[in-house]
Amino acid sequence: MDLGLALRESIVRICGVPAGQVSPDATLQDLGVDSLTAAEIITDVEIRTGTELPMDVLRGLSSMRTVGEVAAHLQAGAGSEAGAGAGSPPLYSEP
Repeated sequence: MDLGLALRESIVRICGVPAGQVSPDATLQDLGVDSLTAAEIITDVEIRTGTELPMDVLRGLSSMRTVGEVAAHLQAGAGSEAGAGAGSPPLYSEP
């Protein structure tokens, strides 16, 4: 399963938002995603796809990032042993 599709499906299921609201341009904040929900979503994506994502993937998921950007970040993290890496800016910050 595609990580972007798994991400969108997990957001719909966990956040209880209509699928039509989870577009690539939707912000996580607008969808009600906070740090705890982000961890739950990432875990769900891992289970659904069978892809182990590096813990660094969680070190961000900024509320300013869009679903599309997070999907791209997950793809990159899944393809790299180090994930986001120490040089990457944090992706998640509490509002």
